[in-house]
Amino acid sequence: MKLFCKVAKKITVNNFIFHCIINEIPSNDSVSFKVYSSKTSFFEVHFTWEGSSHFNLHRPQNCASIIKYAIEHGWGFRQDKKTMKIEQGDFLIDKIGLCV
Repeated sequence: MKLFCKVAKKITVNNFIFHCIINEIPSNDSVSFKVYSSKTSFFEVHFTWEGSSHFNLHRPQNCASIIKYAIEHGWGFRQDKKTMKIEQGDFLIDKIGLCV
């Protein structure tokens, strides 16, 4: 069962701590996953409600997979004011193997 709320958590990927915010508030058009590496650098991805029902965004391995994908595709998380955003992230579900 989905929580339908906004949750903040920390996760370590490659010995670096990231601050993650998962926003599943029902009044929003999509589910968002936002990751901060500092106060000014972040990566954000949006999933449709239907797409997000096929995997658990709260699982640490799913969070780590999404963060690794962002880093591999150009997010300069170690630099200030580096941002990256994916508006339609449902393709990631199969591409990086997000699981229930």
